[in-house]
Amino acid sequence: MFDKMKQVYELQKKARELQKKLEEVKVEQIEGGVKLVLNGVFKVESIEIDPSYFAPERKAKLESVLKNLFTETVQEVQKRSAASSADLLKGLAF
Repeated sequence: MFDKMKQVYELQKKARELQKKLEEVKVEQIEGGVKLVLNGVFKVESIEIDPSYFAPERKAKLESVLKNLFTETVQEVQKRSAASSADLLKGLAF
């Protein structure tokens, strides 16, 4: 019983470490004059938009670029998060 409780404690400790580590991961993607930075827990850190997009006739293009950029950035964060998780959880026995 004590061994199981110890494992649960270790798992919780690793989860907290992983959360902190993922918050430090920053993924930056740039497309079509738009830069998006996301952290490892999928929080948008920043968005920078080229001033030329502020014309009303460019609205649809900007929306399309943001959608694609966000999707690509999330996919990269997922890859990096999975790698970090795998490294951190090595050696834990269940």
